[in-house]
This record gives sequence, structure tokens and C-alpha cells, in this order.
Amino acid sequence: MNCPDCRERIDRFVDRELSEDDLRSLEHHLSACPDCDDEYRLQSNVKRLVRVACGEGEAPAQLRERLRQLLS
Repeated sequence: MNCPDCRERIDRFVDRELSEDDLRSLEHHLSACPDCDDEYRLQSNVKRLVRVACGEGEAPAQLRERLRQLLS
């Protein structure tokens, strides 16, 4: 797997929507590519923050603004 293929699949990886073959291939790539691993960690953390914030009612304005900046 190359970096563009990996980055295309990271979102589905975070959401646990990959096939077993894609999952193994992506995990292997992430273990060898610090740039893609950083991208995975960023997306994973953003989704975790959104999940936590949405579970608490409306997220504080400061958090919503920070998420907007991260996602732009």
C-alpha cells in the first residue's frame, strides 16, 4: 500500500469499516510510515473529541471553533 491509498482508507479504518485484507495492509503501512500514522492519529483523535463532545449536549464554543480549524 502506498501513502495515497492509505490516506484514502484512514477514515474507514477509524470507523472500523475495512475488510480484513485492507485492515492488515493499512496497519502494516502505518507501522512503517510516520506521516500516515500521524494522519491516522489526528483523525482518530478528532473523531474521539467529536464523539465525547456530542455525548455531552452542545460542545463548548471554544471546542467547536478548534474542531473547525482542525478540519479545514
